[in-house]
Amino acid sequence: MAQAISTKQIYDKLSVIEQKMITEEKLSEYLETFEILSNPETMESIKNSREDIRKGRIKKISSVKDMLNEL
Repeated sequence: MAQAISTKQIYDKLSVIEQKMITEEKLSEYLETFEILSNPETMESIKNSREDIRKGRIKKISSVKDMLNEL
């Protein structure tokens, strides 16, 4: 014979499931991160940028005009 389950028990179990779920937004963020990490060209560019920063090869840009002048 089937055991009866209360609405509270169902609610509690669904609450546990809900806590373990991620939002669509968070999933999208994870997928975007995975895309970046799995792209060798992008990762090489990030590595080179970090090296430039470490070696002080940076320029201060304080306006859109400054940025456009760099292009």
